[in-house]
Amino acid sequence: MCGRYMLYYDKDVIIDAFNLMNEFDYEERFNIAPSQNILAIVKASNGNRAGYMKWGLVPKWADDPKIGNKLINARSETVDEKPSFKESFYKRRCLIPASGFYEWVKEGNKKQPYQFSLVHNKPFAFAGIWSRWAGVVDGKEEERITCSILTKTSNSSMEKYHNRMPVILEAGEGDVWLDRCAEKDNLLSILHNNNPELFVEQVSSELNLNTR
Repeated sequence: MCGRYMLYYDKDVIIDAFNLMNEFDYEERFNIAPSQNILAIVKASNGNRAGYMKWGLVPKWADDPKIGNKLINARSETVDEKPSFKESFYKRRCLIPASGFYEWVKEGNKKQPYQFSLVHNKPFAFAGIWSRWAGVVDGKEEERITCSILTKTSNSSMEKYHNRMPVILEAGEGDVWLDRCAEKDNLLSILHNNNPELFVEQVSSELNLNTR
């Protein structure tokens, strides 16, 4: 799974890496957690645009938006089939910029966090899907834009730490993922065939105490 990540590149680096056409608020964040608003990129008629979505996808047909707490990740193997994710896979794909992500490994009687990033340290994005939900919460009409991060079976860089990892897309792959006219086979190929080499670093066990 992917449950925590970081995004600390300069704003201009993110704009250049993903060819962004709009202005957006931004601050470096080193421990991003589910249910928070996270930076995401979509393809608009005038190019790529960045904005914020709540991490934890709420399908448009959901009765209760709390379902998003269980849908922070979507398995790439079944994303085109599962009722919660299928429509978003075909119609609402996004990129979620990141500098790296964390995973916890049980070592003795504790869980030790590790940080993973690309070996060349270039900006990348997680493959994501998003949804627009409208409904009533506590008696008030609300609209929520939410998203999930896609995951896949871990590669050789990751498998000793966890059996799943986020789908990591570099610039060219990200362009195809956002393309509204992309064929299903091309999209699935991107999800299943990419194999990024990861740099792994042990980090402080106090990581879980603070999120931002």
